[in-house]
Amino acid sequence: MKHILETERLFLREMTQGDFAALAGIMQDEETMYAYNGAFSETETQEWLDRNIRRYIEDGFGLWAVILKSSGEMIGQTGITWQDIEGARVPEIGYLFNRAHWHNGYATEAAIACREYAFGNLGFKEVFSLVRCSNIASKDVAIRNGMMIRKRIVRHYRGMDMPHYVLSATNPPRIDKMSDFFTEQAPGYDEYMLNNVKGVAEGYTEIAKHLPSNMETLLDLGCGTGLELAEIYRRYPDVRVTGLDLTQAMLDILIDKFKDKKITLVCASYMNYDFGCEKYDCVISFETMHHLPHGEKLALYTNIYKALKPGGRYVEGDYMAKTQQEEDDMFSKMEKLLAGQNLPDGEMYHIDTPCTVENQIMLFLAAGFLSARHV
Repeated sequence: MKHILETERLFLREMTQGDFAALAGIMQDEETMYAYNGAFSETETQEWLDRNIRRYIEDGFGLWAVILKSSGEMIGQTGITWQDIEGARVPEIGYLFNRAHWHNGYATEAAIACREYAFGNLGFKEVFSLVRCSNIASKDVAIRNGMMIRKRIVRHYRGMDMPHYVLSATNPPRIDKMSDFFTEQAPGYDEYMLNNVKGVAEGYTEIAKHLPSNMETLLDLGCGTGLELAEIYRRYPDVRVTGLDLTQAMLDILIDKFKDKKITLVCASYMNYDFGCEKYDCVISFETMHHLPHGEKLALYTNIYKALKPGGRYVEGDYMAKTQQEEDDMFSKMEKLLAGQNLPDGEMYHIDTPCTVENQIMLFLAAGFLSARHV
């Protein structure tokens, strides 16, 4: 049997017929195989094994046995296979693990090793993972493997139509313009945010609780598809909203939801747009400011402060770095991504750089706000 890869806790090797029992323990488990619409039979499991053995010969890669170093046990399978995505033949990183070994980070550890092997040894410039939309754990593995969701497709498998996310990682890393990224995400954005991002559905409701009781005018920065506006309109049915977003595809979805409301939508960058002076009772943003470095945030917060009427309020919902070290690491990662890319100035790019709560508050106070608090 041929050894392929080694990580801190695992090694990956080609499967053989002798692995059938361990493979059946994975493929014939109903819960493990729910993303495939049910457990495999012995015949289907044998066909799966035979197919991968042929792949080793014909392609030079396939799904490999994942062996736990500490015990020598085969605990899963991870590897690279050719898959068809809307007519394109692409290399996919797949992973299936015995349920007894879930929640130990093994899938992520093995998937990262496969991505590095695909780039370093096989010379691929982009690798993919196809994940059923309801399979949140597998989607999270792909994201920890440096992948981004690129689109949503439907695959027909075992007599059933199954919505899937297409995720990919590139070498060198792909840096998307913000507008391009969200144009690509728009068709499945609402479903993804509400069902797959922890805490976000609750956040859309929570933000409405902190708006001024007498609010008549609202500026929504990075409004996207308007997920936060449903609860706001429920509480403030007559509020006049100005929504600002870079992506027309997102705004098109938003306006279809709220055609009967007093809403003005502007497709523009909030970094360059003139908000006016003392114009709004409230300004909000949700899950958008974590893409900006400190200097750009300070300039933006200063403009937000000026746009608020006396006594007005700015409410921001976003995820934060838990420690200064985490923040520093994110900014360092951004700098490495941007180094040598020769990207044009004046564009916003989809790179996460969240701040700590403490740094956020300091930025608010520096922008002119008299007080700021974390709730």
